[in-house]
Amino acid sequence: MTEPEQTEAEFNAMTGRLLRREALRRAAAELNTTSGPGLEDALARVSAEVTADALERLADLPPDQKRKS
Repeated sequence: MTEPEQTEAEFNAMTGRLLRREALRRAAAELNTTSGPGLEDALARVSAEVTADALERLADLPPDQKRKS
């Protein structure tokens, strides 16, 4: 027995579900901090945010309050 043919709407709905599932799977893999690459990515994002925040605060200081390195 052959399966009845899917309508275009059914095909689009199934394809949309599969694409969303794959996108969620990939997003979860990027956020997974139990793997080496996932932890490295998470730490790099935190480091970049902290550095950007520090640079922004430094830029807002008057010139006489900035430390010279």
